[in-house]
Amino acid sequence: MSLMSPLESYQKYLALKLHFSGNYDYFKYGGKTSVSSAAFDKRRDRFKFVKLSNKLSDQQILEFYLANFIRGKEWIGDFDNKHWTEHKKVNQSLEYNYVNDMEKLLTLVEKFDILFISDERNHPKLVKAYLGKKISLETLVILEKILKYRKQFDKNISEAYVWPKVSLLIKKYEPFLKIDVNAYRLKTLELVKELLL
Repeated sequence: MSLMSPLESYQKYLALKLHFSGNYDYFKYGGKTSVSSAAFDKRRDRFKFVKLSNKLSDQQILEFYLANFIRGKEWIGDFDNKHWTEHKKVNQSLEYNYVNDMEKLLTLVEKFDILFISDERNHPKLVKAYLGKKISLETLVILEKILKYRKQFDKNISEAYVWPKVSLLIKKYEPFLKIDVNAYRLKTLELVKELLL
């Protein structure tokens, strides 16, 4: 079903793994990695890549990998269809889910800006809502696309374990989430006016 060979499927997996865990930029390098077929043939888990390339289209393979990497999975053996199903569900109803998340967030505050206020010891309400699984990663990424808050949080939040990981995840996931930024900006303004003014 896939045009990707099992080796190419493995190369895409490695490229995404490097993208989400380090300084490699999937988009800058076009998802290319230098892996020999000999190295691939030595892998005990190569059958997983064979299975994926026989079962899924190229785009589905990439979505399957992406869904698992953004949920903190790093090894193909830990990848799960459940994560992919969840990812598809969120992205098929992206605007609906975003509106629901924004309504939840806006009921927590009297002013929109309060969501982004952090002192050195505490995460902002926006981050707490994500960590408490009240809003999705996609909502954080959409708000980043609209408001560019991440670098300010990087400066303001001194806690060195949780936020840096979340910040990196937002940065790495952002180019994969394609949205009409202006439409989401307008939707956000409408919600703020409706719920806070």
